[in-house]
Amino acid sequence: MKKVLGMHVHPFREGDKERYGLELKFTDKFSFYLRYPAVLQIVTETGKLVVYKSGYEMVEKRGESFLCRTMIETDNGSSFLFSDQYEINNAVQEVKMSRNVTVVETGVRDIGFSTEFAVPLPRGEKGHWSEEYDVFIPGIWYKKNQGVVKGAFGSDLYRKNFLFRATRMALPYVQLYHAGCGLSVGLCHMLPVPDTKVAETGRDWIVDSSLQYPSIGFTAGKRLLLSYVYPGSEGEISYIGQTGGWARRNHPVRREIIHKYELCVHFDQMREDYEAMREEWRHWYDVFQPEVHECDLQQVYEDGIALLDAYCQPYNKVMGLPFWTTVPEGHVCDISFQMGFVGQQTQCAYHLIRYGEKKKKQEMVEKGKEMINFWVQHSDDQSEFPQVWYDVFPPQFKQGYPTYLRTAADGVEGILAAWMYLKEYGEDRHEWFDFCCRFADHLGNVQGEDGSFARAYGKQGEIQHSGKYNTSNVIRFLVNLYFVSEKEKYREMALRAGEFCYTAIYQSMAFIGGTADNDNTIDKEAGMQSLYAFLALYDLTKESKWINAARGAADFCETWTYAWRFPVHPYKGNCVFEKADQTGLSLIATGHSHCDVMMGYCPYDYFRLWILTGDRHYLEFARMILHNTKQTTDWKRTYGYSYPGLIEESGEIALQYHNGLGKWLPWCTIAEIEALTRLEEQFGQMDISEDKNISDKKLIDKNYSQFF
Repeated sequence: MKKVLGMHVHPFREGDKERYGLELKFTDKFSFYLRYPAVLQIVTETGKLVVYKSGYEMVEKRGESFLCRTMIETDNGSSFLFSDQYEINNAVQEVKMSRNVTVVETGVRDIGFSTEFAVPLPRGEKGHWSEEYDVFIPGIWYKKNQGVVKGAFGSDLYRKNFLFRATRMALPYVQLYHAGCGLSVGLCHMLPVPDTKVAETGRDWIVDSSLQYPSIGFTAGKRLLLSYVYPGSEGEISYIGQTGGWARRNHPVRREIIHKYELCVHFDQMREDYEAMREEWRHWYDVFQPEVHECDLQQVYEDGIALLDAYCQPYNKVMGLPFWTTVPEGHVCDISFQMGFVGQQTQCAYHLIRYGEKKKKQEMVEKGKEMINFWVQHSDDQSEFPQVWYDVFPPQFKQGYPTYLRTAADGVEGILAAWMYLKEYGEDRHEWFDFCCRFADHLGNVQGEDGSFARAYGKQGEIQHSGKYNTSNVIRFLVNLYFVSEKEKYREMALRAGEFCYTAIYQSMAFIGGTADNDNTIDKEAGMQSLYAFLALYDLTKESKWINAARGAADFCETWTYAWRFPVHPYKGNCVFEKADQTGLSLIATGHSHCDVMMGYCPYDYFRLWILTGDRHYLEFARMILHNTKQTTDWKRTYGYSYPGLIEESGEIALQYHNGLGKWLPWCTIAEIEALTRLEEQFGQMDISEDKNISDKKLIDKNYSQFF
């Protein structure tokens, strides 16, 4: 095995004492000198933070391991013994550091302490660090983080400290990538499993022995340092309390307090940013190996349909589903109808029609038809663009609410899917098809010269929000409409929009503004919408560029998905994490740490990518999110939900006390069942089997994006 990693010991004088620093060597090109690997932070009785640094007093080499020790004494008489072990693993290009810190003496004026480890990164002599390095932190930071909202992590690159609680990350690592030379360095928390007994609702400086989690990130002072702090102070920006600033965390200075943790530093060289993001994520994904929690997919599907059927009723003479209900009680709290996005009225209608036709349940079919008839007959009867949100009391479309492209695209896709499905059963609801064509024609009238569409429009097509990143949202619809209509103009619209997205979104890694209720910011759903769009464009053209773009979008989305486990305690909302874990849940957007089940939509698309690329990781990830996103439904009948198909929309688990909304919205059920029906329609079963043969011609022939 070629040794690409090495370690050398460097003695130096510190006053009248001899100390030792360590030099890590990666290939023949890169050196990382750890002069002061032992760092101690002390908070005194006056609230002052004092930092002490030291080289090692002793270094002993044992094979590929180095045993190191040093003692740090504070001005107030406390002393701390650092015992560190470094293990080099050239097979995976990692250095593991295992640390034990014991409190030997306690000074009465020292109240709290934390310890730190940092790896200095090579820098040029001039310029800002961001001119050399891109940053990747799963669910938090992508490249320069351009496009995040004010106050988000990474929104101000000219701060000094960028430290984030590890449990905010889909996997607990921070990666810095030098695009010029290809150097990639990732620092990952390994042990202990994070935990806390404190429900942290504010930014008070907390000194508590139960805080068993780190913060990881980097500092950008005179040197650029990948940093690890235990326990995890967060700053200079923290989301705790939503007021910004530091959230300081320390352990009490007591002899029984021991720091015992493990971290790994991974070194690599990459050719470009997507490769850097993908390979570092997969490196740690393989380390943590999230377990697939197999569920009864048919039961999940039946429960979802039963829930839609139960809630689908005439409300003030209009058929639909409530905007939200409580979980677990199932109480209806808001009766308004949103065409797509979180309301998903037309997708709910499609699934009721599909199930009703298959199971000969005509009442269910009629409910679905009535829902779609409402949107077809009323949403655009006084406008060019459909109005997308309807208030039941009083009965009118929501005044002043624009037509968000995301919401409308979801809505017309549901109508087109329902039309296509009924047509297979011999019933041609031409007015539904005409509605879809009408919407597409109006889109054609407002498509920009660059192929883009605006984020939101008024009733007559006037631009209400000029952002262009939502252009991806309508591409799959346009492609499917072309397939069934054979009208060349829809094909051309899709291709022009696709070229815009390829340049402005994919090549720039600018997955921004995917949701309708959160202004333009980097988010997961922008990646999902791009994934759908690029796969559809591949179906349209068979050009490999669209597969590459789809892979980029898929790799981006994947890094928002929790793939490691830690305890989550009850606090607010519907907490089920004593019986489930968070793997499969996914962070939503930059600017906060809420997560949801949105990746439940995507197993079909990752399965397609496996067939298209032969990359087995996509198959494994598809299977994980297919099953694990169902953990918070009550298919086992263990949570006591009033309806087993209920599922909480979202919540924050990053502070390890569940801060949930306690709400179900229709999109939650569609996210659970849509991939199941698409897998069944296209590939013959709801599950994703590990033993499928990628060379199976029938599998390849069925691999396309149409709903039906």
